[in-house]
Amino acid sequence: MQIKTAMVAGMLAVASYSWAADGAGNYAIWGSGNTSCFNYNKSRQAGSEQAFKDYVMGYLTAYNTISEDTYNISANMNLAAILAWLDDYCTEKQVHGFDQAVTSFVIEHHDNRHKRPPTAAGRWVK
Repeated sequence: MQIKTAMVAGMLAVASYSWAADGAGNYAIWGSGNTSCFNYNKSRQAGSEQAFKDYVMGYLTAYNTISEDTYNISANMNLAAILAWLDDYCTEKQVHGFDQAVTSFVIEHHDNRHKRPPTAAGRWVK
């Protein structure tokens, strides 16, 4: 009986993780995430990428807030380093959505994230 209970609990835990999208995996994309890497590249070249910077900072802050065991997904990277990573991604995959680029950044950097603040400063919720 304990094995069945553990299996059901595990299945519920996995099922509850799908809150990030609807049943078909779709979700609304707001702001600059709702454009292509091609448009991001054009904005970077023109020096008018502030909206993309704001989107990235908001996305990563939200990720840090809602992701278990995560203090900072970007670890020691600053915004310039993150944008350089996104530049490389978007140069290779210009037809991808900018939201895909930022999501790919998160996936690639998940294992190296900071799980705790490096100092006493910062927000940490137990």
